[in-house]
Amino acid sequence: SSITTSAVLVVGLGGVGSHAAHMLARGGVSYLRFIDFDQVTLSSLNRHACATLDDVGIPKVTCLAKFLEKVCPDKSYCEIDARVQMYTGDPIKDGTLLDLPPHLSKQKWDIVIDAIDDVPTKAKLLSWCVATNTRVISCMGAGGKADMTRLHISDLKNASRDPLATKLRQSLKRLIQSQLKQQKNDPDSSKITMEQAVSFMEDVDKLAVIYSSEKTVVKLADFTEEQKQEGIHNFGNVDKMRVRVLPVLGTMPAIMGQSQAALALCELGGKTFSPVAGERVGRNVRHRLFQQFKRREKDIRDKLEAQLVIQNGDSKNHDTPQSNSSDNNDNSNSNNNNNNNKIHNQKNNIQKDNTPPHNPIGTNVPK
Repeated sequence: SSITTSAVLVVGLGGVGSHAAHMLARGGVSYLRFIDFDQVTLSSLNRHACATLDDVGIPKVTCLAKFLEKVCPDKSYCEIDARVQMYTGDPIKDGTLLDLPPHLSKQKWDIVIDAIDDVPTKAKLLSWCVATNTRVISCMGAGGKADMTRLHISDLKNASRDPLATKLRQSLKRLIQSQLKQQKNDPDSSKITMEQAVSFMEDVDKLAVIYSSEKTVVKLADFTEEQKQEGIHNFGNVDKMRVRVLPVLGTMPAIMGQSQAALALCELGGKTFSPVAGERVGRNVRHRLFQQFKRREKDIRDKLEAQLVIQNGDSKNHDTPQSNSSDNNDNSNSNNNNNNNKIHNQKNNIQKDNTPPHNPIGTNVPK
């Protein structure tokens, strides 16, 4: 009953948000509000939850709402409020966009799903959640990634190796600081402190972040020659928005959106779980590992050198007895020099193969 009486806000209905919203509706959430201004495009068909070729050109929220009406046409079980509107973070422009409808008799949203891919807008939504103390599950970058084993759930502070998470932390702090200055001049503005913001970012029960620690190796696709001739300003719905295709493997946004829905449904149903976050490696741990690697390299080097000494001794034992002639003495000296050169060269090769070069045990690790 806690799920069937819940209200969830989903902002952003792209590859991530459409999958999250889709499963929330199928999971039994009674009231869902979808917010997105964008339209279905050809490039988004590989990752959108339900869009087809016939849906190209229509708003994403309309596309998803029409699809879910076929799944559950009875609004008493699943009411969908589709808003074809851009969330800006400006109270004047947004109006009642984030307000709950009066008939729900709720003080605030049970959960907010953040699937926005624009950092400034994302920061504005999270600052609103901080000010209203609203639970939010946010998704970081899914484009250009493919390894689902690198996905993590943590608080925003500990979300590491994700460029979007790093930028979001910085943007959110700057936004909170500007709001604090505004509060001094405007007593009617929503009250928020930096301590609240920091506590919010460090508490996974208030702000859960789904991110990937995989390194992105692809870039935005370049404009085609036809697009350049027509004018690049003609491509995109709004100024300053991304107008080029970001290479995206459709499975990654789907998995991240499904993860948002799973976390939300488990919390709404009272079956919460504690996600295992990707912990950062501290300086002491790095130092200990470095010393272990150094000892390992030294052991390997000592064994190889011992083998070379044994091999050299065996070769001497199998040499023919030396004669008193000067020719035999010269040949023996030549063989010894050659063996010594071989040992010296093999030692150098061992030293070169070790990366980084071997440091004697007991030396300090460079800071």
